[in-house]
Amino acid sequence: MLLKPVGRGTWSPFVQQGAPYRFVRLLQQEATSIPKTETSTSSLETSTAARVDDPSKSASPLQRQRSHFSYPLGRTVEPPAVHLPSKFGRNQEVPVTDEKRKLLEKIVSRFRNVRWAVAYGSGVFEQDGYDPNAPKPMIDFIFATSYPSHFHAVNLQHNPSHYPVFARWLGSDYISKVQEWGAGIWYATMVDVDGQLIKYGVISTDALCEDMMDWSTLYVAGRMHKPINLVSALRVALLMLPEEFTEVELWEQVAGISYAGDPRMSIPGAENPQKVQNIVRPQVNRFRGLYFKLLREIGGVSPASGPVDVSGLSGDEAVWTSLGLGESNGSGLLKQNIDGEFRAQLLKKLPRNLKKGLERVFAERFETKIVRPGASPDDKGLEEKEFWRRAVREPDLRKVLDQELQRIIKGPATSQSFKGLLTAGLRKSLRYAAAKVGKWWKSKSKKA
Repeated sequence: MLLKPVGRGTWSPFVQQGAPYRFVRLLQQEATSIPKTETSTSSLETSTAARVDDPSKSASPLQRQRSHFSYPLGRTVEPPAVHLPSKFGRNQEVPVTDEKRKLLEKIVSRFRNVRWAVAYGSGVFEQDGYDPNAPKPMIDFIFATSYPSHFHAVNLQHNPSHYPVFARWLGSDYISKVQEWGAGIWYATMVDVDGQLIKYGVISTDALCEDMMDWSTLYVAGRMHKPINLVSALRVALLMLPEEFTEVELWEQVAGISYAGDPRMSIPGAENPQKVQNIVRPQVNRFRGLYFKLLREIGGVSPASGPVDVSGLSGDEAVWTSLGLGESNGSGLLKQNIDGEFRAQLLKKLPRNLKKGLERVFAERFETKIVRPGASPDDKGLEEKEFWRRAVREPDLRKVLDQELQRIIKGPATSQSFKGLLTAGLRKSLRYAAAKVGKWWKSKSKKA
């Protein structure tokens, strides 16, 4: 579920002490009425729009602006949002019930200086393995803010109980510096908001968009493959799968990307080993609704049994049926194009950080480098197209791709896990860990 706050002067259904909010699509607002200044924009704002269609295009590494700048307390208007095309994200909306929408809206209204808000996880969308009679699950949020230090300074005043005692003593500058470790996000867990337990992570807008576009850590971006950041996840999934696969295997590959290299998946009790399957199985229709148009645009996927008769069908149903996505349980068998040219294009359009890692591995193996357009005639190496054509012919491509995903994820995920002791405090960390072990034990018992 996607939420976003809007600047002062924009219509909203309710106002909380000068901080109006409304539900709209993530990362989709055009320029606001607030004029740009040197302190209210970042290098990211001028480069993101050109990189939406192909996230790998980046002239130079993004520079995060994480200076601990703070507005004077009480100011609630933030700089303009990151500028993206007006239609960006329209295929990424996931409907929820009116009751759930009102609950999420109410929770977000309790916080100030939030530029983007995303609700995700089992507290928003059902998953297998959860007892419907058990207490309602905790809802997970990610809040993006332009200036984390200012967010924490205000939040410490209004919600001090969300922070461990030592963090309250050390203040917002300390919290913001700790936030930068690992994946660049500060999590407050097991927080009671109007009787609903929530966990929320605070991240800077620059760090959020950098991870979304480049997969710099794949920590936040990984949580948004379901349902954000779709096309990059789909390309990776297709590269990881064999020539033939079922629809549900495709969605499990997409959902499982963010768990590659995550230490919690290899530690008994840290995470449910059936997590990916539990996410996908009850939501096959939602995955289909999010991805089928992108799958058609990327091309190369068709029913393994051959063309399907779609006479009598219309609209979206006709499209996904023609792709072989018609089975309600996701058991339909699909076939993908394994032509070298097609798969080389998938590689070429991967997110910058992942693509850079693959380039490093294969350049060392081929004992050459990529010679890009405009390079000096004296440069020796392979043209980019030929480099990726050669890479897709490597028999261990899937293994290398998996290793590079693990490389990106493992470090930030590990440090983020340890950082939980600082962000949540010892008591809440133990309670949270106990709840995770309980889920793991139930899953193990059912499997037995």
